[in-house]
Amino acid sequence: MTGMLTLGIYDGTHDAGAALLQGGEIRAACNEERFSRVKGAGGWPERSIRCCLAAAAEIGAEIGEVAFAGVVNPNPGLRGMRRLQREFRLDDGAFYVEQPRRGDWIGQWLQFQSPFPYLRAEHPATALIRPPLRWLLRRTTRRAGIDAPVSLHEHHRCHAASAWYTSGPVGGAVDRTCAGLVVVADRIGDGLALTVWRGGPEGLTRLGAMPYPHSYGLLYATLTGFLGFRPFRHEGKLTGLAALGDPEAVRVPFPFHGPVEDRRFTHRFGPELRPWLDQLRPYRREDVCAWLQRGLEQELSALCAWWLRREGLSRLALAGGVFANVRLNQAIGALPEVEAMSVHPHMGDGGLAVGAALCAWAAREPGARPRPMRDAFLGPSWSGAEIEADLQRSGLRWKRPQDLEEQAAQLLAGGQIVARFDGAMEYGPRALGNRSILASAADPRMTDRLNLALSRSDFMPFAPLLLDEVAEDWVEGLAPVREAARFMTVTVQATGRMRRACPAAVHVDGSLRPQLVDAETQPGLHRILSSYHRKTGVPALINTSYNLHEEPIVCTPAEAIATWRAARIDALAIGPCLVQAQG
Repeated sequence: MTGMLTLGIYDGTHDAGAALLQGGEIRAACNEERFSRVKGAGGWPERSIRCCLAAAAEIGAEIGEVAFAGVVNPNPGLRGMRRLQREFRLDDGAFYVEQPRRGDWIGQWLQFQSPFPYLRAEHPATALIRPPLRWLLRRTTRRAGIDAPVSLHEHHRCHAASAWYTSGPVGGAVDRTCAGLVVVADRIGDGLALTVWRGGPEGLTRLGAMPYPHSYGLLYATLTGFLGFRPFRHEGKLTGLAALGDPEAVRVPFPFHGPVEDRRFTHRFGPELRPWLDQLRPYRREDVCAWLQRGLEQELSALCAWWLRREGLSRLALAGGVFANVRLNQAIGALPEVEAMSVHPHMGDGGLAVGAALCAWAAREPGARPRPMRDAFLGPSWSGAEIEADLQRSGLRWKRPQDLEEQAAQLLAGGQIVARFDGAMEYGPRALGNRSILASAADPRMTDRLNLALSRSDFMPFAPLLLDEVAEDWVEGLAPVREAARFMTVTVQATGRMRRACPAAVHVDGSLRPQLVDAETQPGLHRILSSYHRKTGVPALINTSYNLHEEPIVCTPAEAIATWRAARIDALAIGPCLVQAQG
């Protein structure tokens, strides 16, 4: 049973995906948006499943169990109506409507005031849902060519499993008797918005929960729509704007009250929240963002500190879409109660497929222990011959140099922008070097060049690659969040040296979101960065995702070539090949 393959599936209205687990090791994980080219794509993750089945074929084993994330969320009715499920997109206006029309009130009532969002996985009514839902999903998986038992796993437990069972220092000795606190915070999942867990040899034990409507994630999503952005997609823009605002300028109380371990939202979401939102209209959006960011940091920092002290723990693992907020993660990681903190690389609902597979594995193996993620390169890859074939079809002039990494570093040191496509695609929302666009962080004008090429918002900061072996000399506060920094899921403060040397990678508040690069995990990228360091004296490069604005990160060589052409980037290092712009 230890080596049995488990297929995890998340088939909700957004961020659908699949994952393959062998024992406790993640062998493949990907999300549907990368294949469909529709940002945040939901529904049945057919192509993600095919990717995982291809990985299973390479292993030479069959799927022994299919684990699904969520009982109430995803909506059981929509799971039976896949076409309607694909059309229902929260980030296209179904969640927040500024000027509701007559028909919008029905959807708003169903989302916010009906009994459905309150329904939890352990509710007696849910017991009636499980048998027909399991039958429906078993029939669906059989149609996909998978004949294996189906299990259902509660939404927040899946998040908690993704955080706990992948946490720990890579390459270090993991204490097999260790325990840690796990905090999950998202918008809503199976009736819950926040849960606190104890992870240890006994597995995951839930300690506390905040049910709907007491949701920090829904507040953040609501304000994202209120400020003119797209909820469930553009929350990161609010985090970027927060650094430009003054939280003291907003004279509205933060809408949560109660003891730290049992906070409650003071209003109701949906149309009834509009009078409260109207109080925020007189203020600049930057100030509202700063007020929201400060409130979120204060609330969740206090909660994490309280539970860590109560449980006598110092190790913390985080998951759920709220923890996509890297400044929040920095504030939590700086708590004196935190000795080591990790954030699951795909902290949002796109990570639920991994979590479901881990739940199934842990249920089969009592006493299952964390197996730290070595890297997040869990998607499909292409051979050098396949890449060369796509280059031939493109009509581009290219070469296959023996010293590709050295040549890429030379171009970067000369101020050129280099797109990099290599190896397996990253799992999660961050580009981690295999589907990345690299550039010097020394020139402050580089941000304008990149924003123009990629059609990005000009207030969003860029993040740097940073050599792991010298990182402590260039950033502050790294020690407790080092594990998170490997996956670009936390900010830290730049030293004065870093600010002077890399102005294009440091935000206005002195923070930066680094990705630590080591030679063992990413040898090719490490060679580029090391060579650049030798040439310039700077161990950091801008790393931004390989995509145009509002598009998913590229998946295939053909997409990499098309995006490189559209963005008019100086050079493309693709597999073993190098392409340079002509003229």
